[in-house]
Amino acid sequence: MHVCRSSSFIRNVLLGLGLAGLLAATAHAQTWPTRPLRLVVPAPGGSSPDIVARLIADKLKDSLGQPVVVDNRVGAGGSIGVDNAAKARDGHTILLGYNGPLTVAPSLFSKLAYDPARDLAPIILAATQPQVLVVRSTLGVNNFKDWVSYVKARPGKLNYASVGNGSLSHLTMETLKVDAGVFSVHIPYPGGPQAAQAIAAGEVDMGFMALSNVQPLVAAGKIRILALSNGKRSAAIPDVPTIAELGFKGFDATTWNGILAPADMPREQVARLNKLIADILAMPDVRSRMLAAGAEPAGGSPEDFAALLKTEWARWPAAVKRSGAKVD
Repeated sequence: MHVCRSSSFIRNVLLGLGLAGLLAATAHAQTWPTRPLRLVVPAPGGSSPDIVARLIADKLKDSLGQPVVVDNRVGAGGSIGVDNAAKARDGHTILLGYNGPLTVAPSLFSKLAYDPARDLAPIILAATQPQVLVVRSTLGVNNFKDWVSYVKARPGKLNYASVGNGSLSHLTMETLKVDAGVFSVHIPYPGGPQAAQAIAAGEVDMGFMALSNVQPLVAAGKIRILALSNGKRSAAIPDVPTIAELGFKGFDATTWNGILAPADMPREQVARLNKLIADILAMPDVRSRMLAAGAEPAGGSPEDFAALLKTEWARWPAAVKRSGAKVD
């Protein structure tokens, strides 16, 4: 009887300790953060990821009771910023990531300083954005079919801008070059605004750009949109056809932005951020401002975002190999 009472006592103590640990973890998650949060954006100010990040940061500070400082870290197609966030060990760093440095770069770079699958924890898919094929207005090309004929007749004589080596805009054009049987020269820029301005100024002839980066230039008549790289038409530009429906079945290169954290962030904090950011994305003013900037709010669970990443990690190696694109 004495042994049974002792065993029962031990079980109760362990149960109590487990409950206490759970309560302590929950309390810690609710009191975190204890100082300003840093949101790393591996793209320049004014770029499409930066716009999404600042909309979220502005609301998140109210939810968390701490400032959320946007830290633009540019270079190497976004890889420098992602590496900086992935290796942060201060417990107060998160990342606004996107396709290029998260799912394309592992296939393009022979050496990458980080492993997105190992070093980062998905929190939430924040937004998707139309990526459009654009040309400078002075090129004299008015539609996608004419573009294919025009570029095919001038192999190597035209150039295209991207938002950096290893970016989605880089690989999308390389893939289309293979599919369409055309050749043009790649000119990388440090970000979307710079690349769009270069096309408008005639420094380069064309490129795949996020819609938010070219809207003002399209309105000014300096850039012309020819087609959409997404798998389906966008509510932001419903009259613009997709490349898939223009003869290249299955062509899909959708731009997305997502929030992630260093892999060691506690699950309670990941869950809390997911809920808070999901609530922010559902706010009418946030939605309207994102749509005005050419982005569509997303959402979902950390597991949903992880599934998207897994799908793209499996997809891009074949696309990179097929296109022959390499950075180093």
